[in-house]
Amino acid sequence: MQMSKETQKILIIGLIAIVALNLLDKEFNGKNGGIVANQPTQVIPQVVPQPAAPPPPNPEEEFKKQLADKVNVDLGSTPVLGDRNAKIMIIVFSDYQCPFSKRGAETTMALVQKYGRNISYVYKNLPLGFHDQAMPSAKAATAAGKQGKYYEFHDKLFENQDKLGEPLYTQIAKDLGLDINKFNTDRNSPEVEALVKADAAQAGTLGFNGTPGFTLNGVKILGAYPIDHFEKIITALGLG
Repeated sequence: MQMSKETQKILIIGLIAIVALNLLDKEFNGKNGGIVANQPTQVIPQVVPQPAAPPPPNPEEEFKKQLADKVNVDLGSTPVLGDRNAKIMIIVFSDYQCPFSKRGAETTMALVQKYGRNISYVYKNLPLGFHDQAMPSAKAATAAGKQGKYYEFHDKLFENQDKLGEPLYTQIAKDLGLDINKFNTDRNSPEVEALVKADAAQAGTLGFNGTPGFTLNGVKILGAYPIDHFEKIITALGLG
């Protein structure tokens, strides 16, 4: 059976339409697939478990560590306030210009008053470099010690901490009845400077880098703790 030319034309147009539709469908799907393929991949963050925070330090365990952290201080020629053989000895490395050192001195003096003959006190010099009167006041007290007035001078320096300077050192020396010429010679001598520097050097070897730093029968106390902390140590050591 022979198709007419009109029928052939219709068939050809139909085939062309089918081919065109197929091509359009492939192009659309290809483009659509490309868009999807090029979309940024969504990253789902992983939740990493964090390590648990360490528990806070146990105060009693920390106190036991403090009791075990003992050092030996070489007193050298430093005067001792009280009986050198008293069952309680408090030694401090301190700075006359430091406000915390003044607070520490007030605490130790309260302990001296409370325990009387059962306690002794030793003041060692640790003048801090950023205090302009730390070294001069340490030299002045050390020079006064050569005339037996070390702790009297010590007390006056802390009582007048806001007035540290040459006029105060001279006035205290006069008030204490010191030989002024000897006092001035001694406090400006290489010997007195060496004594002060030896105290500071020893403080560094024992781990005292700030003021005040105490030892109570060898137990280190770093800072101006209140009196009850000292008494807790005294009780723990069986000295109360």
